[in-house]
Amino acid sequence: MVGEGSKSELYFCHGFCELGAYPVGPTLTAMRDFMVGHPDEVVILVIEDYVSPEELKQAFDQAGLTEMVYTGAVTPPWPTLRQLIDQNQRLIVFLESGNPGVPWMHPTQGFVQETPYTFHQIADFSCKPNRGGTDGSLFQINHWIETTPAPKPTNAEIVNSYDSLLARARQCQKERGHLPNIIAVDFYGSGDLFRVARTLNGLPDSLVVAH
Repeated sequence: MVGEGSKSELYFCHGFCELGAYPVGPTLTAMRDFMVGHPDEVVILVIEDYVSPEELKQAFDQAGLTEMVYTGAVTPPWPTLRQLIDQNQRLIVFLESGNPGVPWMHPTQGFVQETPYTFHQIADFSCKPNRGGTDGSLFQINHWIETTPAPKPTNAEIVNSYDSLLARARQCQKERGHLPNIIAVDFYGSGDLFRVARTLNGLPDSLVVAH
Protein backbone atom coordinates (compact mmCIF):
# COMPACT_ATOMS: atom_id res chain seq x y z
CA MET A 1 0.00 0.00 0.00
CA VAL A 2 1.28 3.48 -0.78
CA GLY A 3 -0.24 6.70 0.50
CA GLU A 4 0.59 10.15 1.76
CA GLY A 5 1.78 10.76 5.30
CA SER A 6 1.19 13.81 7.47
CA LYS A 7 4.33 15.45 6.03
CA SER A 8 3.07 15.20 2.41
CA GLU A 9 5.56 12.43 1.75
CA LEU A 10 4.77 9.11 0.11
CA TYR A 11 4.96 6.01 2.30
CA PHE A 12 4.76 2.27 1.80
CA CYS A 13 2.70 0.47 4.42
CA HIS A 14 -0.02 -2.14 4.70
CA GLY A 15 -3.17 -2.26 6.75
CA PHE A 16 -2.48 -0.27 9.91
CA CYS A 17 0.10 2.22 8.68
CA GLU A 18 0.59 3.69 12.14
CA LEU A 19 2.27 0.40 13.10
CA GLY A 20 4.96 0.82 10.48
CA ALA A 21 5.54 2.73 7.26
CA TYR A 22 8.54 3.24 4.98
CA PRO A 23 9.21 6.41 2.97
CA VAL A 24 8.82 5.60 -0.70
CA GLY A 25 11.90 7.52 -1.88
CA PRO A 26 14.57 5.68 0.15
CA THR A 27 12.80 2.36 -0.39
CA LEU A 28 12.84 2.75 -4.18
CA THR A 29 16.47 3.89 -4.05
CA ALA A 30 17.35 0.74 -2.11
CA MET A 31 15.50 -1.29 -4.75
CA ARG A 32 17.50 0.39 -7.50
CA ASP A 33 20.75 -0.34 -5.66
CA PHE A 34 19.70 -4.00 -5.39
CA MET A 35 18.86 -4.22 -9.09
CA VAL A 36 22.09 -2.56 -10.14
CA GLY A 37 24.01 -4.96 -7.92
CA HIS A 38 22.04 -7.96 -9.24
CA PRO A 39 21.74 -7.41 -13.00
CA ASP A 40 20.13 -10.80 -13.61
CA GLU A 41 17.14 -10.19 -11.32
CA VAL A 42 13.64 -9.35 -12.59
CA VAL A 43 11.29 -7.65 -10.10
CA ILE A 44 7.48 -7.41 -10.12
CA LEU A 45 5.83 -4.70 -8.03
CA VAL A 46 2.12 -4.88 -7.24
CA ILE A 47 1.22 -1.59 -5.56
CA GLU A 48 -1.99 -0.93 -3.64
CA ASP A 49 -2.02 2.75 -4.49
CA TYR A 50 -3.83 5.71 -2.95
CA VAL A 51 -1.93 8.47 -4.74
CA SER A 52 -1.84 9.47 -8.38
CA PRO A 53 0.28 7.50 -10.86
CA GLU A 54 2.09 10.74 -11.68
CA GLU A 55 3.20 11.12 -8.05
CA LEU A 56 4.48 7.57 -8.07
CA LYS A 57 6.29 8.09 -11.36
CA GLN A 58 8.07 11.11 -9.91
CA ALA A 59 9.34 8.94 -7.06
CA PHE A 60 10.52 6.28 -9.54
CA ASP A 61 12.26 8.98 -11.60
CA GLN A 62 14.03 10.39 -8.56
CA ALA A 63 15.20 6.94 -7.51
CA GLY A 64 16.62 6.21 -10.97
CA LEU A 65 14.29 3.25 -11.50
CA THR A 66 12.39 4.50 -14.54
CA GLU A 67 15.21 3.45 -16.86
CA MET A 68 14.64 -0.17 -15.80
CA VAL A 69 10.84 -0.39 -16.10
CA TYR A 70 9.14 -2.80 -18.48
CA THR A 71 7.30 -0.89 -21.20
CA GLY A 72 5.80 -3.78 -23.14
CA ALA A 73 2.40 -5.43 -23.01
CA VAL A 74 1.27 -7.49 -20.02
CA THR A 75 -0.54 -10.03 -22.18
CA PRO A 76 0.82 -13.23 -23.73
CA PRO A 77 3.21 -13.87 -25.20
CA TRP A 78 5.41 -12.47 -22.43
CA PRO A 79 9.11 -11.91 -23.13
CA THR A 80 11.43 -14.42 -21.53
CA LEU A 81 13.35 -13.48 -18.41
CA ARG A 82 16.52 -13.40 -20.49
CA GLN A 83 14.94 -10.94 -22.94
CA LEU A 84 13.88 -8.68 -20.07
CA ILE A 85 17.40 -8.84 -18.64
CA ASP A 86 19.09 -8.17 -21.97
CA GLN A 87 16.81 -5.16 -22.60
CA ASN A 88 17.26 -3.95 -19.00
CA GLN A 89 13.48 -3.79 -18.62
CA ARG A 90 13.60 -5.73 -15.40
CA LEU A 91 11.00 -3.91 -13.29
CA ILE A 92 7.35 -4.75 -14.00
CA VAL A 93 4.89 -2.45 -12.20
CA PHE A 94 1.19 -3.05 -11.49
CA LEU A 95 -1.30 -0.76 -9.74
CA GLU A 96 -4.29 -2.27 -7.95
CA SER A 97 -6.33 0.88 -8.59
CA GLY A 98 -5.87 0.60 -12.33
CA ASN A 99 -5.69 4.40 -12.55
CA PRO A 100 -4.41 5.52 -15.96
CA GLY A 101 -1.77 8.13 -16.64
CA VAL A 102 1.56 6.29 -16.74
CA PRO A 103 1.70 3.70 -19.54
CA TRP A 104 4.14 1.36 -17.79
CA MET A 105 2.07 1.24 -14.59
CA HIS A 106 -0.32 -1.54 -15.52
CA PRO A 107 -3.68 -2.36 -13.87
CA THR A 108 -3.86 -5.67 -12.04
CA GLN A 109 -7.49 -6.19 -13.04
CA GLY A 110 -7.61 -8.48 -16.03
CA PHE A 111 -3.87 -9.15 -15.96
CA VAL A 112 -3.16 -10.66 -12.52
CA GLN A 113 -5.40 -13.38 -11.13
CA GLU A 114 -5.07 -14.44 -7.50
CA THR A 115 -6.32 -16.51 -4.61
CA PRO A 116 -8.29 -15.26 -1.60
CA TYR A 117 -6.14 -13.42 0.94
CA THR A 118 -7.90 -13.78 4.30
CA PHE A 119 -7.03 -17.00 6.12
CA HIS A 120 -7.22 -17.38 9.90
CA GLN A 121 -5.71 -20.84 10.06
CA ILE A 122 -3.86 -23.20 7.73
CA ALA A 123 -7.02 -25.22 7.15
CA ASP A 124 -8.59 -22.12 5.56
CA PHE A 125 -6.06 -21.94 2.70
CA SER A 126 -7.83 -21.97 -0.64
CA CYS A 127 -6.90 -21.72 -4.29
CA LYS A 128 -10.30 -20.40 -5.37
CA PRO A 129 -10.41 -17.48 -7.82
CA ASN A 130 -10.56 -14.07 -6.19
CA ARG A 131 -9.71 -10.66 -7.61
CA GLY A 132 -8.89 -10.94 -11.29
CA GLY A 133 -11.03 -14.02 -11.83
CA THR A 134 -9.17 -16.57 -13.95
CA ASP A 135 -8.28 -14.42 -16.95
CA GLY A 136 -4.97 -12.84 -15.94
CA SER A 137 -1.78 -14.05 -17.56
CA LEU A 138 0.00 -13.86 -14.18
CA PHE A 139 -1.10 -15.90 -11.15
CA GLN A 140 -0.57 -14.67 -7.58
CA ILE A 141 -0.87 -16.91 -4.52
CA ASN A 142 -1.59 -15.13 -1.23
CA HIS A 143 -0.11 -17.20 1.58
CA TRP A 144 -0.28 -15.95 5.14
CA ILE A 145 -2.29 -16.21 8.36
CA GLU A 146 -4.37 -13.11 9.11
CA THR A 147 -3.73 -11.72 12.60
CA THR A 148 -5.02 -8.16 12.58
CA PRO A 149 -3.60 -5.63 13.30
CA ALA A 150 -0.14 -7.10 12.69
CA PRO A 151 1.22 -10.35 11.23
CA LYS A 152 3.16 -12.75 13.45
CA PRO A 153 6.65 -13.97 12.49
CA THR A 154 5.95 -17.28 14.21
CA ASN A 155 3.11 -17.97 11.79
CA ALA A 156 5.32 -17.11 8.84
CA GLU A 157 7.95 -19.61 9.95
CA ILE A 158 5.30 -22.34 9.77
CA VAL A 159 3.42 -21.49 6.58
CA ASN A 160 6.56 -20.41 4.70
CA SER A 161 8.28 -23.74 5.37
CA TYR A 162 9.34 -25.65 2.28
CA ASP A 163 6.85 -28.49 2.53
CA SER A 164 3.88 -26.28 3.43
CA LEU A 165 4.47 -23.58 0.85
CA LEU A 166 5.43 -25.92 -1.98
CA ALA A 167 2.38 -28.12 -1.35
CA ARG A 168 0.10 -25.09 -1.54
CA ALA A 169 1.75 -23.82 -4.71
CA ARG A 170 1.47 -27.23 -6.36
CA GLN A 171 -2.18 -27.57 -5.31
CA CYS A 172 -3.02 -24.14 -6.70
CA GLN A 173 -1.18 -24.93 -9.90
CA LYS A 174 -3.24 -28.11 -10.25
CA GLU A 175 -6.57 -26.45 -9.46
CA ARG A 176 -6.04 -23.33 -11.54
CA GLY A 177 -4.04 -24.83 -14.38
CA HIS A 178 -1.45 -22.08 -14.07
CA LEU A 179 2.07 -22.07 -12.65
CA PRO A 180 2.20 -19.49 -9.82
CA ASN A 181 4.15 -16.43 -10.93
CA ILE A 182 3.89 -14.40 -7.71
CA ILE A 183 3.91 -15.86 -4.19
CA ALA A 184 2.90 -13.22 -1.65
CA VAL A 185 3.93 -13.98 1.94
CA ASP A 186 4.55 -12.24 5.25
CA PHE A 187 8.20 -12.06 6.38
CA TYR A 188 9.80 -13.42 3.21
CA GLY A 189 13.05 -14.03 5.09
CA SER A 190 11.37 -16.60 7.31
CA GLY A 191 11.00 -20.10 5.94
CA ASP A 192 11.91 -21.31 2.46
CA LEU A 193 10.26 -18.96 -0.03
CA PHE A 194 13.28 -18.73 -2.32
CA ARG A 195 13.87 -22.46 -2.25
CA VAL A 196 10.23 -23.05 -3.18
CA ALA A 197 10.51 -20.54 -6.04
CA ARG A 198 13.58 -22.34 -7.35
CA THR A 199 11.78 -25.67 -7.20
CA LEU A 200 8.79 -24.27 -9.09
CA ASN A 201 11.21 -22.91 -11.68
CA GLY A 202 12.73 -26.37 -12.11
CA LEU A 203 16.07 -25.57 -10.48
CA PRO A 204 17.84 -28.20 -8.36
CA ASP A 205 18.50 -27.75 -4.64
CA SER A 206 22.20 -27.55 -5.35
CA LEU A 207 21.63 -24.01 -6.64
CA VAL A 208 19.92 -22.86 -3.46
CA VAL A 209 22.00 -20.47 -1.38
CA ALA A 210 21.51 -19.30 2.18
CA HIS A 211 19.28 -16.27 2.63
